[in-house]
Amino acid sequence: MSLSRNALVVLVIAATTTLLGSSQRAAAIDLGFLDRMNPRYKKCVNDVQAQLLPQYRNDRKIHDSIITACNSRYPAFGR
Repeated sequence: MSLSRNALVVLVIAATTTLLGSSQRAAAIDLGFLDRMNPRYKKCVNDVQAQLLPQYRNDRKIHDSIITACNSRYPAFGR
Protein backbone atom coordinates (compact mmCIF):
# COMPACT_ATOMS: atom_id res chain seq x y z
CA MET A 1 0.00 0.00 0.00
CA SER A 2 2.89 2.30 0.70
CA LEU A 3 4.22 1.84 -2.82
CA SER A 4 0.96 2.91 -4.46
CA ARG A 5 0.68 5.88 -2.12
CA ASN A 6 4.22 6.96 -3.00
CA ALA A 7 3.45 6.54 -6.70
CA LEU A 8 0.37 8.72 -6.32
CA VAL A 9 2.36 11.44 -4.53
CA VAL A 10 5.03 11.38 -7.25
CA LEU A 11 2.35 11.60 -9.94
CA VAL A 12 0.67 14.59 -8.24
CA ILE A 13 3.99 16.38 -7.82
CA ALA A 14 4.92 15.77 -11.46
CA ALA A 15 1.56 17.02 -12.70
CA THR A 16 1.72 20.12 -10.48
CA THR A 17 5.26 20.90 -11.57
CA THR A 18 4.29 20.54 -15.21
CA LEU A 19 1.24 22.77 -14.86
CA LEU A 20 2.87 25.45 -12.75
CA GLY A 21 6.23 25.31 -14.47
CA SER A 22 4.85 25.89 -17.93
CA SER A 23 6.09 29.19 -19.33
CA GLN A 24 3.38 29.46 -21.98
CA ARG A 25 -0.05 30.73 -21.12
CA ALA A 26 -3.16 29.10 -22.44
CA ALA A 27 -4.62 30.84 -25.47
CA ALA A 28 -7.87 32.69 -24.90
CA ILE A 29 -10.94 31.32 -26.60
CA ASP A 30 -11.82 33.27 -29.72
CA LEU A 31 -15.49 34.26 -29.59
CA GLY A 32 -15.39 36.29 -32.81
CA PHE A 33 -17.76 33.86 -34.50
CA LEU A 34 -20.59 35.22 -32.33
CA ASP A 35 -20.44 38.54 -34.19
CA ARG A 36 -21.00 36.75 -37.49
CA MET A 37 -23.54 34.31 -36.16
CA ASN A 38 -26.71 36.28 -36.88
CA PRO A 39 -25.99 39.51 -38.79
CA ARG A 40 -29.70 40.35 -39.21
CA TYR A 41 -30.17 40.29 -35.42
CA LYS A 42 -27.15 42.52 -34.91
CA LYS A 43 -28.39 44.93 -37.60
CA CYS A 44 -31.84 45.01 -35.98
CA VAL A 45 -30.39 45.97 -32.59
CA ASN A 46 -28.08 48.61 -34.11
CA ASP A 47 -30.85 50.14 -36.24
CA VAL A 48 -33.29 50.44 -33.35
CA GLN A 49 -30.65 51.86 -31.01
CA ALA A 50 -29.63 54.40 -33.64
CA GLN A 51 -33.22 55.69 -33.81
CA LEU A 52 -33.55 56.20 -30.05
CA LEU A 53 -33.66 59.69 -28.63
CA PRO A 54 -30.57 60.51 -26.53
CA GLN A 55 -32.45 60.50 -23.22
CA TYR A 56 -33.51 56.85 -23.78
CA ARG A 57 -30.16 55.39 -24.91
CA ASN A 58 -28.96 54.44 -21.43
CA ASP A 59 -32.31 53.11 -20.19
CA ARG A 60 -31.89 49.44 -19.26
CA LYS A 61 -35.57 48.55 -19.70
CA ILE A 62 -35.62 49.94 -23.23
CA HIS A 63 -32.39 48.13 -24.07
CA ASP A 64 -33.86 44.85 -22.79
CA SER A 65 -37.02 45.44 -24.84
CA ILE A 66 -34.94 45.99 -27.99
CA ILE A 67 -33.01 42.76 -27.36
CA THR A 68 -36.23 40.82 -26.78
CA ALA A 69 -37.95 42.22 -29.88
CA CYS A 70 -34.99 41.59 -32.18
CA ASN A 71 -34.45 38.14 -30.70
CA SER A 72 -38.05 37.15 -31.39
CA ARG A 73 -37.83 38.56 -34.92
CA TYR A 74 -34.42 37.06 -35.78
CA PRO A 75 -33.80 34.07 -33.46
CA ALA A 76 -30.24 32.78 -33.22
CA PHE A 77 -31.06 29.20 -34.15
CA GLY A 78 -34.04 29.62 -36.47
CA ARG A 79 -37.69 29.25 -35.65
